[in-house]
Amino acid sequence: MHESALLLRLLFLLVALCLLPGCAPRLPPPGEVLDLQALPQQAGRYIPEGMNEKIALLENKQQHLAARFLERHFAPWDEDFAVQTDDSDPFWGLKRYRDRPAYGENLLPLPAKWLKEMAGQSAQDLYPSLVQPAVTVVTASLRVLPTHKPVFSDPADAGEGFPFDSMQNSLVPAGTPVLVVHAALDGSWYLVKTPHVSGWVRPWEVAWVDQAFMDAFRSADMVGFVRDHIAALTSQGMFVVHGRVGMLLPRSPVPPPPGMVAVLAPLRRADGWAELESALVPETSVQPWPLTWTRTNFSRVLDALLDQPYGWGGMFENRDCSALVQDVYALFGLAMPRNSRAQARAGQVIALEGLTAAEKEKRIQEQGVPLLTIVNMPGHVMLYLGLDPASGRPVVLHAMWGLRTKPPGMRDVPTATPGRWVIGRTVITTLTPGAELANLIRPQGLLVERVSSMTILGE
Repeated sequence: MHESALLLRLLFLLVALCLLPGCAPRLPPPGEVLDLQALPQQAGRYIPEGMNEKIALLENKQQHLAARFLERHFAPWDEDFAVQTDDSDPFWGLKRYRDRPAYGENLLPLPAKWLKEMAGQSAQDLYPSLVQPAVTVVTASLRVLPTHKPVFSDPADAGEGFPFDSMQNSLVPAGTPVLVVHAALDGSWYLVKTPHVSGWVRPWEVAWVDQAFMDAFRSADMVGFVRDHIAALTSQGMFVVHGRVGMLLPRSPVPPPPGMVAVLAPLRRADGWAELESALVPETSVQPWPLTWTRTNFSRVLDALLDQPYGWGGMFENRDCSALVQDVYALFGLAMPRNSRAQARAGQVIALEGLTAAEKEKRIQEQGVPLLTIVNMPGHVMLYLGLDPASGRPVVLHAMWGLRTKPPGMRDVPTATPGRWVIGRTVITTLTPGAELANLIRPQGLLVERVSSMTILGE
């Protein structure tokens, strides 16, 4: 009996030791995966040295592409823009939640009256109640319905709760030409349109423009911001506007002091009309637009965006995957659609469905053009940089929220968000980030398994 009791005690001790954290599978810290530790987060490490010659092939097209970009950029100020723009359903958000539950910022179901209130404010019967060219004077969120409050489809479902606010349609920087086509019933919101997206903004986020303003804005040489969070200040040091990557402003004729560049920034006067104010920014924060298609320029822009927090639809003035792509190529004069589905069709599409993971990577390696190839999967796009020198595998840069993980259980790591291992920022990875995670859903949790095509841009 004594020996049996001793054996039982030893067995219990072994089981207890195996339950200690030291015996549990080691996982990376929150927000990390092995790819981020193994792959230097510097875009230039993967872009081939010979890319200057390859992308130089686009230089003879660049002036044409840039002219098309500006034509599209300024289209909201053209007289026939309202007619050309598809406005078949500017109130689609009301229909979306007609028969589905919605949750508010306290994660509780919204009362049924909220949709009636939104319908009343939207004033569909009066549409279009206002048609006026305007310009954004701040970085503005375009909302699906006239409300600044978030709406979630299901906070308990990964990918439907925070940060996926269903009311956040997109983000447009200051200096963006827009057409105001409608006003909320109480005048507290305007419905605006751009060539690639529409949504509701606050009245103080835009200003009316007259012909003199439009002519001055359109005729000046443009500069593009290559860094975020750049304060444009008057010569007296007064704040005017924040610059961000992908944002374009006219160059000011006022001579700047050494080390600075003078730009023309739009301001909203007390009467609601726009005026141009000369403002100064560091010369390291802008470049003449469009940037030339070089490896150095791409590396500089992409490195400035790395590690920035993920922002669904531009929430908190951050970027999601398609906004990242759009802002990067805007600097080089290539107009891209706003959402991932449209971006996947914005060039020569090469299908990858039906291939194994290894075959997909091989096809990308053989036919993908670094910096000019978007790797697509449903709901997500990634910019192909080149090959990892160590493994020879394709490497991509993308803004991602997280990886699909199994529902939480007793043995799950407490730092893993239920249903997602959150990355939450712009990163450089292979097509299999998180492959080492024990709770990753397989095979769907591996990005490469859901990759469906790649798109060669500039064609």
